[in-house]
Amino acid sequence: MKTFIVLAVCVACAFADYRDQPLGQESKFRGRIVGGIEVDIAGFPYQLSMRLNDDHWCGASIISSNWAMSAAHCTYPAPPVSSMTFRAGSSSRTTGGTIFQAAEIVNHPLYDPVTIDNDVCVIRITTSFVGTDIVPITIVPIGTSFPHGTRSVVSGWGMTTPGGPLPVYLHAVNIPVVGQDACRGLWGAQRITENMICAGEFGRDACNHDSGSPLVTGGRQFGIVSWGTSQCGEQVGVYVNIGAASIRNFINSTTGV
Repeated sequence: MKTFIVLAVCVACAFADYRDQPLGQESKFRGRIVGGIEVDIAGFPYQLSMRLNDDHWCGASIISSNWAMSAAHCTYPAPPVSSMTFRAGSSSRTTGGTIFQAAEIVNHPLYDPVTIDNDVCVIRITTSFVGTDIVPITIVPIGTSFPHGTRSVVSGWGMTTPGGPLPVYLHAVNIPVVGQDACRGLWGAQRITENMICAGEFGRDACNHDSGSPLVTGGRQFGIVSWGTSQCGEQVGVYVNIGAASIRNFINSTTGV
């Protein structure tokens, strides 16, 4: 985490401990849905709880019958596939729905754990995602972007108060897209790559254990919770830009989606 703090001193003085911790390291990506409300999984049938050794670790989304998508920092370095499962089709992160076993974890080959660039992974399961409240989300095609102010929704089971327990039930919050120029003005031009987008407003944000969760507008996923400030809700959050060529080509070449 020290490297991240040094990189961010010039732009924010408190860069990040968002959104969930890389395996085997101290927490540096902790997060929660801030300013949101409890929601029913029926409205978010693509949402997954990624679990390591049966504990909620990160969020993820269903993108096809047998592939899930999340953030690479949640699976770097890749854990044993036997330790990873997904709970799908339940508003609760602790009960209900269906548990699916991971079969293969693929991190973006250019993922950089220092800059958090190319922060995307895809995970194949051993069977198929099936169920009334288990439905893939459409992901945007390459080159897709949305203007500043576009309303979007991010969901997850991250903490709802700093340092508090994880909520049992799924939460979501409506937030605006922040244009690239404005985003770079807040975080620094060198920090925000073409593979990143920003979204959020004061008091509304994603944060601890929301990493990997989907950012959606118009029924299509265009972002993945990636990183931001440790004081969630005080600065716009940074998401993986699914429409970027490096990201979208990786997803398609690996999963066929």
